[in-house]
Amino acid sequence: MKRLAALFAILSLVALSGALACDKDDAAKQAAATTGTAVRQVSLTGYLTDSHCGAAAAHAKGKSCHASCMKNGAKVQLYSSDKLYNLDKVEGAASLMGAEVKVTGLLDEATNTIKVESIENVAKS
Repeated sequence: MKRLAALFAILSLVALSGALACDKDDAAKQAAATTGTAVRQVSLTGYLTDSHCGAAAAHAKGKSCHASCMKNGAKVQLYSSDKLYNLDKVEGAASLMGAEVKVTGLLDEATNTIKVESIENVAKS
């Protein structure tokens, strides 16, 4: 009887650890639970712009303005569906400023910031 109980306990622990390992956004969910904010996976298409110019320069002709604003401390943003999102990672974004892109990552709805996993140029056919 003791062996059966021990075997059941071990199998329960294995099943529980397997279930926890399958949750890829566990850290994000824990952070959201701690702060009470919603964090969710997003994939948004829009234009890269900067925090000084915003939606007004979210197009290909605004590229020179973005370069100037970025030198003056502006942050990179995504303009998608009439809304601006802050981006936490901007490596390689300078070459895509003013271009239509697809940004994938975790959106913290409280701060409106996307923790960027990838930024891809959307090629027009």
